[in-house]
Amino acid sequence: MRLHTSGFPILKSLALAAALFAAGCSSPPASPAPTPIDELPVRERNLEDAIRDGVAFLLKNQRPTGAFATGLGAKGWESYEAFPGSPEAFKVGASALCCLALREVGTPEALEAARRGEVWLATKAITLRRASTGEIYNCWGYVYALQALAFAVQKETDPAHLATVTKGAQEHLDLLGRYQTAYGGWNYYDFIVGAQVPSMAPTSFTTAAGLVAFAEAKKAGLAVPELMVKRCLRVVERCRTPFGVFTYNFDDWFAPTAGYNLPKGAMGRSQSCYDALLSWNSPSVTLEKATANFDFLVKEHRFIECGRKRQFPHEAWYATAPYYYYFGHYYASRVMERFPAEKRRADAATMLTFVLPHQEEDGSWWDYPMLDVHKPYGTAFALMILLRCRDSMK
Repeated sequence: MRLHTSGFPILKSLALAAALFAAGCSSPPASPAPTPIDELPVRERNLEDAIRDGVAFLLKNQRPTGAFATGLGAKGWESYEAFPGSPEAFKVGASALCCLALREVGTPEALEAARRGEVWLATKAITLRRASTGEIYNCWGYVYALQALAFAVQKETDPAHLATVTKGAQEHLDLLGRYQTAYGGWNYYDFIVGAQVPSMAPTSFTTAAGLVAFAEAKKAGLAVPELMVKRCLRVVERCRTPFGVFTYNFDDWFAPTAGYNLPKGAMGRSQSCYDALLSWNSPSVTLEKATANFDFLVKEHRFIECGRKRQFPHEAWYATAPYYYYFGHYYASRVMERFPAEKRRADAATMLTFVLPHQEEDGSWWDYPMLDVHKPYGTAFALMILLRCRDSMK
């Protein structure tokens, strides 16, 4: 039996009310899902346009304080971090790299921004300290602040600013001495004791980056403690394996065949180690050995490329982390500067193919999504690579 609503006004009213209610409560059209950050558009430029757009990105994103990041903007999958100290360490390190890159660019606008950043590094960033007993990311901040300020000391002509950056560079140098491991060198973790003097074995590449900064400080006329340099050299030299690459840390000398220590897993960190040892004329390596390692990076490049823009560290083949990408290529470009002219020109052209295609639409580069520091440090590294390639191709 079918019920006819025409004879039942109340039922008609209820049906109409139900229809209106349903219409009013229906969900609006779903908004399109945001594009994953690793799928945002990239646009390859020619070399000069790429440098111009990269510089423009840094200038646009410099903060009123002079820093180039906030250390905020967590995405939920960053590396192990204790707040607020660890994000501050990344902020200092990224900002220092931006200052260094802009100094190297050398245009009036870039130099003005670099000077603002250097004042922040020399005055505010010296308050950076260890985040917890287990986290010592602050050593990265000191390393790159020292390198940036020492480079500024060599280039600055204004007496007042020169005094500021000289004092700041010396303070960051002193802080690096405070946070050396018991072996010498630096590790950014201490999961063993958590003592004032870090007890965990130093990593090869952090120590190598420190040695490169020390070399810059020595050029600037700063007093770099000889014993500290000697201990750092010992750490990096011992990390070198018969394969011609460098283990992750000082304790890995007994595990040279662990995946991350094999040549395809170590190619990102090994460039910094060769640069460091060559900078200090270590008898343990030669330019020929460094060249062979550079050539291996070019030949097997897919094994560092496979880690770029991964969401999590060490999920790629050979546990290659995303943040080795521009770090590794930066130090490779520094090694490349030592090659004979003909080889240097050819390798610079190849190096461009590893960087230019990855520039974002906004002019930045990045390899690992971390807080809001990934684009500043990635762009700074990329610019310094491109500048060396441009110089090498002249």
